Amino acid sequence: MSVTREFLKTLGIEGDSLEKIMSEVGKDKGISAEKVELQSKIDSLTSQNDDLNSQIKERDGQLSTLKKSAGDNEELKAQIKSLQDENKQAATDYQSKLAEQSKNFKIDSALRDAKARNPKAVKALLDLDKVSVDGDNLVGFKDQLEAVQKDNDFLFEQGEQNSNNQNQNTATHATFTGNASGDNANEPTIVQRIAQRMTGGQ
Repeated sequence: MSVTREFLKTLGIEGDSLEKIMSEVGKDKGISAEKVELQSKIDSLTSQNDDLNSQIKERDGQLSTLKKSAGDNEELKAQIKSLQDENKQAATDYQSKLAEQSKNFKIDSALRDAKARNPKAVKALLDLDKVSVDGDNLVGFKDQLEAVQKDNDFLFEQGEQNSNNQNQNTATHATFTGNASGDNANEPTIVQRIAQRMTGGQ
């Protein structure tokens, strides 16, 4: 069983104490506080879904019992049938809403792992209708994300390799416009020589 925000609240833990515990849980698992928060929300949604299903089953049982006791009262039977249908539709709509929220939480978590500078901007470039949830995995997400990273790398924090490449390019530019070898510091640079020739100097 995972330690969730909702579980800690049932134990009467609130405020700063709650936040500190959630932070430590994240450290133990080697994940960020934001990801712990997202996972907590997912766990909370799952718990709400289980509670809703339990309530619906209980209500359906009560309605079935009432329907049996209605006897030949067709009007009452029709009302009971209508209530049962409404319960089923409400359950379907709520489960769909929870599933969508859970998918969004998982996508947000994956974008944080991918170092997206602006998750909302990246999500706008994804076809989220083609993304689905299979357990803890996102189906149809990875390939889309990689394509966005390739075409829009500025939307993501750059890694150490990119920083090294940038430093190398800067160093090369400095060498070209300055002293190539680093020796003979008093020798004029290429730019200075061109300027001298243009002004008639040697």
